[in-house]
Amino acid sequence: MKVAIVHDYLHQYGGAEKVVESWLEIYPEADIYTSFFTPTTFKESKQITKAHKENRIKTSWLQSFIPKIIKFYKHFFWIYPIAMSMMKIKNYDVVLISSTYCGKNPRYENCPKLIHYCHSPTRFLHGLITETDHKTLNPIFRIVISIIKSPLRWMDLRAVKYLNKNNCVWIANSNFIKETIKQVYKTNSITIYPPINLDQFLKIKKPKKPQDYFLCHGRISFHKRLDLAIKGCLETNNKLIIGGTSALPSETDSLKKIVTDYIRQNPRKKGLITFLGRTTQKEYLELLKDAKGFLFPGKEDFGITPIEVLASGTPIIAYQAGGALEYVENKKNGIFFKDQSISSIKNAIREFPKVKFNPATIKKTSRPFSDLEFKKQIKKVVLD
Repeated sequence: MKVAIVHDYLHQYGGAEKVVESWLEIYPEADIYTSFFTPTTFKESKQITKAHKENRIKTSWLQSFIPKIIKFYKHFFWIYPIAMSMMKIKNYDVVLISSTYCGKNPRYENCPKLIHYCHSPTRFLHGLITETDHKTLNPIFRIVISIIKSPLRWMDLRAVKYLNKNNCVWIANSNFIKETIKQVYKTNSITIYPPINLDQFLKIKKPKKPQDYFLCHGRISFHKRLDLAIKGCLETNNKLIIGGTSALPSETDSLKKIVTDYIRQNPRKKGLITFLGRTTQKEYLELLKDAKGFLFPGKEDFGITPIEVLASGTPIIAYQAGGALEYVENKKNGIFFKDQSISSIKNAIREFPKVKFNPATIKKTSRPFSDLEFKKQIKKVVLD
């Protein structure tokens, strides 16, 4: 069976890219089509590195210049759908599409089975980012978005219509996204949770008395609301370790500024917040082992990191919305806070030590979200 994989772009190494990896484990000879690719990002990915060495990663004409100016890649967001719409994919038995944005746009010839794994409808085109969030962006960037938003939305909906016309099977990564797809794209989908290799996390043995810090870990982005985690810990006098980087350095800088401004007024709080930057997998596992809890203040479509956290036996303090509703069970494996406000997260942080969590019980709640279950369900959709 000849298989193609389509992905928006291969630059960040997050949950969406792990879906691509999992597909490559099922179909190791598959070709990959994407707008552009930065090989150095995927040194730790055996599957994607192998595909690159075997020249199975096919890129658009953006490859000729975007990697050379990679720190500005988000400024060219408007051109990615155009580049991908010029890509024609031919003669594959099955095409697996992984997308939040431009992966929907290629055209197909003699590809009888199309399967679209939708991580989310394109956020900024369909009102999935609030105006308050837009205020955090560069003013010029906001003006550009307002000008070109309508034609980009038209292209996005045209791509959806094209896929549906070609009998594409839609898969949502959570029930939350399933409902969002229905509302935004007027399209039905099935839910298959994303692949998570739980083995190394399940092997973690939590100490009887974890160290006195909360953890945030993963890609840094303004919609993840790490500002709430930082302010909540500063005001409750709790240590917080933040691991991960942002594609836009200004996002990390703005978070660091929150800390420096607060400490300037409250010097005794110095040392509560630590930014580690990029961490190795070994470092991440050690951080999870010793953390007393994990802070998850954003509204995510699903969230792979929280499942890894649960598999390690670490409880979560989560905003009561989005994908978290599908795996966080209040006072069993975590605590919810109802509003994205400092007072709400502070109340949850103060409530946290009053709850007795059992690491073994927490680990069990992660098992329905394994990579083996994902592969099993994907194979079933392919063969149906």
